[in-house]
Amino acid sequence: MASYLNSNEIRLSLRQLVKQYVEECETCQELPEEFVSLIKHNFLAKYVYYNKQKKQIEIGIDASESPETYPEIKVYKIPVNKATKWLEKSFKDQQSDLEFYGRLLNRNAIFNSSDVVLLSR
Repeated sequence: MASYLNSNEIRLSLRQLVKQYVEECETCQELPEEFVSLIKHNFLAKYVYYNKQKKQIEIGIDASESPETYPEIKVYKIPVNKATKWLEKSFKDQQSDLEFYGRLLNRNAIFNSSDVVLLSR
């Protein structure tokens, strides 16, 4: 069975999914692999790390001016309990981004074995 979603429905479903990831992160003391993929996708991050002592997600983004120079990594630190709001601001509406989000939702139990199909605008 398929679930047909438009971009707003994908955004709402993704918000639920991120809340689930955050809860899992706080419980297991590590980032779920799909959560790492989502963060890397939305922020074009080079690395994502969960600091257990400080309970924060650290994201390394290449801030280099030129691709010929040595990478200059800027680190952003986000408390895990604020990750949902912070990630929501990074939601992208391009077709390829929505397809990526749909694949994440397909792999999750929220949609119990249904395929997420993106509806065109």
